[in-house]
Amino acid sequence: MKFSHVLVSTAAIAVMAPGLALAHPHVMVDANLEIVRNAAGEVIELRNVWRFDELFSTTVVLDYDANGNNVLEPEELDEVSKTVTKSISEEDFFTEVRLGKESVAFVPPPEIMVDYVDGQILMLFAVTFAKPVNASAGQFRVSVADPTYYVAFELAGEAAVQVSGNGAGCGVEVVVPDYDKLMSQNQASLTEQFFNNPENADLGDDWMTWVNLKCS
Repeated sequence: MKFSHVLVSTAAIAVMAPGLALAHPHVMVDANLEIVRNAAGEVIELRNVWRFDELFSTTVVLDYDANGNNVLEPEELDEVSKTVTKSISEEDFFTEVRLGKESVAFVPPPEIMVDYVDGQILMLFAVTFAKPVNASAGQFRVSVADPTYYVAFELAGEAAVQVSGNGAGCGVEVVVPDYDKLMSQNQASLTEQFFNNPENADLGDDWMTWVNLKCS
């Protein structure tokens, strides 16, 4: 079950026509990413900060505000964290790491930190690697995305990505898909894919925003 399906239980979302999932996302997230390198220049950690849209954040408050004071207390935030950590672990934390064409496995976080600030849900977590990843060949890339496009993660250009640790000489390139073009080119296959298996429709790499690490 998708993270958004687990967390959002309002009637408005529940009765939406399933086909709308392919037309536009239901949850919007402003994402920030920090790529951490060690002294040898290898990538050892990815740190994520996600800020959710106000409508989605409001549904979380409605679902988890047990005492009805319109504030998420620490105990209530902890319940959100437990639900989210379990839920998005099933989605690989919406994170894909590649070295060239090969997928790179990462160590999932023990929990996701959740806060509620200025009417929006914040989620913070880091994933690490069992062995440092040699990114010197310029083939290291990361995607923070939902391949079903139910949840839309937006990295606001290179400014939303930081390289820390031994980051001297490193920069990033953020490659954002042209969704309108992809929709027009793939409408028939998307419709067939969705109706065949709506819970696991996967739009593929072309639909994902990629962060390419470039180090001199």
